[in-house]
Amino acid sequence: MKGKVHKLTLAGILFAIIIVFQLLKNISPFISGPIINTVLVVAVIQLGLWWGIGFSIIVPISSMVFASASAMTTVVSLTNGVALPVIMIGNIILVLCAYFGYKCDNRMFILSLIVGAVLKWLFMWGCGELVIKPLFSANLGKSVALVNVIFSTLQLYSGLLSIILIFPVVKAIDKIK
Repeated sequence: MKGKVHKLTLAGILFAIIIVFQLLKNISPFISGPIINTVLVVAVIQLGLWWGIGFSIIVPISSMVFASASAMTTVVSLTNGVALPVIMIGNIILVLCAYFGYKCDNRMFILSLIVGAVLKWLFMWGCGELVIKPLFSANLGKSVALVNVIFSTLQLYSGLLSIILIFPVVKAIDKIK
């Protein structure tokens, strides 16, 4: 029972952090993106694979609620929701790479985080260029610039910067345990 309570408590704290930083998304995705990616990786390390995947799916949905004025919410609306699974799958790619790398040693974990960040970026960029822009160019209009931002190097930046944040956060949580 103690383990389940610990997991639920940590999941609640991580989700609260996500909500706070989604509210900041309207201020700067350069701050919220790395923090949210960090939380996704911490969730998969501390809570398990299914929690990480669950958070990967829930994060873009909750962003629609808590960051309704964000660029991501605008793009999801203008694409009739098609951008939503792209973001979810991008998050899952990052989480899966982190999970499998964490099962190995620290060097492999760092490499898996880098690979995860790059694969997430490539997947989201490819979907933006090959699916979202061609299918929804009429809907997007001038908002196509938002697709260029959200599905571009911002993802790579967020993924790579989160690597720096993951280690101290995981160490702090391990000390609390």
